[in-house]
Amino acid sequence: MSTGSPRIRRRALWVGLLMVGVASSLSAQDEIFVQGNQLYQAEDYAAAIEAYEAVLAGGFESHELHYNLGNAYFKAGELGRSILSWERALELEPGDADALANLELAGRLVVDQIEPLPRFWLLSVASWWVDLLPRSLLILLVAAGWLGLTGGLTLKILARADVRRSIGNWLVLGSLGVVLVLGTNLLVRELGWGRTERGVILQEAVSVRSAPAEDDNLTLFEVHEGTRVRIDQRTELWAEIVLDDGKVGWVPVGVMEII
Repeated sequence: MSTGSPRIRRRALWVGLLMVGVASSLSAQDEIFVQGNQLYQAEDYAAAIEAYEAVLAGGFESHELHYNLGNAYFKAGELGRSILSWERALELEPGDADALANLELAGRLVVDQIEPLPRFWLLSVASWWVDLLPRSLLILLVAAGWLGLTGGLTLKILARADVRRSIGNWLVLGSLGVVLVLGTNLLVRELGWGRTERGVILQEAVSVRSAPAEDDNLTLFEVHEGTRVRIDQRTELWAEIVLDDGKVGWVPVGVMEII
């Protein structure tokens, strides 16, 4: 499990700050993040968690921040929150090997060992396509595509030589393909189209009921800390969850947190 040293890359914090126009807060948030890393290395995991959570409370997040937070929660013995944090890290950087490895090993510690039902192949392909590239790389490629498209159009309009116009044509076509394919990927990911709401159980044991009511006679089965669930619908106090093996039932919304 890759929980030995915290990651120190902070590129997503920079991007988030620039996007919301609050670059003056960068120094303070970055300093808290660094303090969290130092506290983690000093094995003061509770204080490291507090520092990382303070950065999140300030409205800033990154893949590395969620990843480090997951490591700190795991070291502190909070299995559910460590899984939640690593899942959130993967939302920002799908396919990250360390986060995936940590989740696989942590999953072996979860009480509920659930055998997932086979997934329809078309949904698997769509999920693979959406998560094909890390978010940061995807943003960079889409931006490069727009720059290439602008440059190609400029060459087509202003160039006098046929060779330059030809280069402009190819640049426009290639860049347009990048923008359409990867831009659509980015749009789908950012807007969450087709993604189901998922959560992680944070309490040690939770009774799953056949209806949204505090009645032990309605109990169907139990789920335990760290179990990942799909949320089909919810009310103010209750959520209908679906497990990977197809089991369905209701739990109080306060027993879990959304990924």
